Amino acid sequence: MNSNLLGRLAFNGLRNNKKAVIPYILVSAITIMVFHILMSLVYSRFLINNGTPVFYGADYIVLFLHIGSIAVAIFAMIFLLYGNRFVQKSGKKEIGLYGVLGLSRKNVSRILLIQSSVQALSSMALGILASIFVNKLVVLFLYKLVHQPVVKGMEFSLKATIITVIFFGLIFISLFVFNLLEVRLGNPIDLLKSENLGEKEPKTKWVLLVIGAVTLLAGYYIAVSIESTFSAVSSLFTAIVLVTIGTYALFISGTIFVLKMLKKNKKYYYQTRHFISLSNLIFRMKHNAAGLASICILSTGVILLMVCSSALVMLGEQNINSMFRRDIVTWCQNDGSLSIESINKIIDETLLEGNVEGTEKIVRLYHEDLCCGDEKGLTPLIKMTADYSQMRVMYLITADQYNEYTEENISLGEDEIFRYSSADKVKEGSFSIFGENYQIKEEIGNECLVETFDPSMGLFGKEIIVVSDENAIDSLMDAKNRCLNGETTLFDGYDNCYFGFNVPKDVDQSKVDIVRSELSSKIGNTKIRYKAEEKKVFYSIYGGTFFVGVFLAALFLIATVMIIFYKQMSEGIEDKKRFEILSNAGLSDKEAKGVIRNQVMIMFFLPAVCAIIHIIFASRILRLFLAMILYVDTFTFNMAIAVVSLIFLGTYALVYRITSMQYYGIVYADK
Repeated sequence: MNSNLLGRLAFNGLRNNKKAVIPYILVSAITIMVFHILMSLVYSRFLINNGTPVFYGADYIVLFLHIGSIAVAIFAMIFLLYGNRFVQKSGKKEIGLYGVLGLSRKNVSRILLIQSSVQALSSMALGILASIFVNKLVVLFLYKLVHQPVVKGMEFSLKATIITVIFFGLIFISLFVFNLLEVRLGNPIDLLKSENLGEKEPKTKWVLLVIGAVTLLAGYYIAVSIESTFSAVSSLFTAIVLVTIGTYALFISGTIFVLKMLKKNKKYYYQTRHFISLSNLIFRMKHNAAGLASICILSTGVILLMVCSSALVMLGEQNINSMFRRDIVTWCQNDGSLSIESINKIIDETLLEGNVEGTEKIVRLYHEDLCCGDEKGLTPLIKMTADYSQMRVMYLITADQYNEYTEENISLGEDEIFRYSSADKVKEGSFSIFGENYQIKEEIGNECLVETFDPSMGLFGKEIIVVSDENAIDSLMDAKNRCLNGETTLFDGYDNCYFGFNVPKDVDQSKVDIVRSELSSKIGNTKIRYKAEEKKVFYSIYGGTFFVGVFLAALFLIATVMIIFYKQMSEGIEDKKRFEILSNAGLSDKEAKGVIRNQVMIMFFLPAVCAIIHIIFASRILRLFLAMILYVDTFTFNMAIAVVSLIFLGTYALVYRITSMQYYGIVYADK
């Protein structure tokens, strides 16, 4: 057959199916744009220049961008497959008509090749061109997040472009092969009649219903019953998988079950509005349950990512101040040569040498150890059988040290202790430490040693134990060795020292470097940490995390909108026939429109409501998971959930408003 004729048929097919094709090309282009931007940043000279990070922490950002690009790549494959299936479904009737009119399979394949090439080339061209223009804005946004000065100039990454073209080219080729096989294996008559095939009322899938209920409840139980940060780290992804399985299973089987139960309620069912709505909803759910579950999961992902990203931004300054309470701090081991007086003397001498004014000096001496613990007691951390979910960082101090640190005046007997625990509820009474029994005289706060808490140990619970004197600490170390009974401990306890002080905000960096160098040489080989530098690292790491999180959330939101749009279109075509049937059955236009509007709103908002329920149940485990990397204020975190959920619902309602116009335009086209 003439190639020009096949070309005209291909372009006519695209034109006739433009309501499905154009959104598919646009959304594919946005996906390609996001991937190309992430890959461009990975190879950007604004982050890594000649193998060297442009600013402190830029290498961490590149790592997060790599992870984000992999997530986008996986998502893109699923996402484009879904969109392609809808486009092909819309064009099946036309392809079937070609076969009936006598076109050979070879000619139909050539038409499909032209159409697929147009879609692929248009998507990649639009996506890459948009990325080139948007990339500069993205770099500026990233630099703003990580508190870096504005950069000048633009760049085009050839390597990122080649990777993008090859990757998405392979996806589009795979989709073309998939479409080709479907057409070649299909019967033209079946394709032509695909929209008019009858169907039976769906049955309740009891096995799937039970699986869905069990997995969803199990996921919820894990999420709300987690007690520690370490448990949250190991259980979060298990809970996500269980809730995802439960969501799909219950949308597919649970919705049919509920609708059929309502149908059996004669008082409810035999009302004009309910009778028609329930009958239609049962068939709607048969076709749309999996898609609605996908919208629910994607919506949950959008809210989850935005909540985590918002928490990083809202809690950033608070975290820096809680982790580094002084401008210059250090944690170092004490071999017995350091005392509070000697350290204060070293600090004063060093500040004088550096010509820096130091204020609010603080020095703390204590014994640090790792152990396993619960409400009953603490046991040594044995290397081969360590229970990481029960791990505690234990800080031991004497009553005299406690009095000096808090300006109180307490005394303790040999078998008495004060205790603080961030992981357990402290009760007065008997308490075992390494097999030695003590009486908890009183619960204390963490004010005596809160500054000494090492940020790198944020994953584990904190224990402060105040004992009578140094002899009691030595006795506990002997008890620990007896408990080990020859086993290897995971961590050897040691005497530790923390000190810190503030410096003027406008202090010269060279002076700070002198102070840090002198302190390090006089106290020993230890890292002196400067809050201003740590702040840069913090914003580089968490700013990069937030940046990637925003990108992924935006992509999930785009996918949600696309699925909703396609659903509104496909259901609009089906509901046009239903609307005509309802009108012919004697319902007024107003009644018929009301029935269909109610169904559409139920179908549309059910996934959003379920997504918010998922987030509410996930809030505890999510907060504990974030506590692994930053301090999480419960009130602020809950406020982030509330604000993000409201914004999401507003956006979701706006999407409904826009897509429903397209839907009603199809349904009431002749009215």
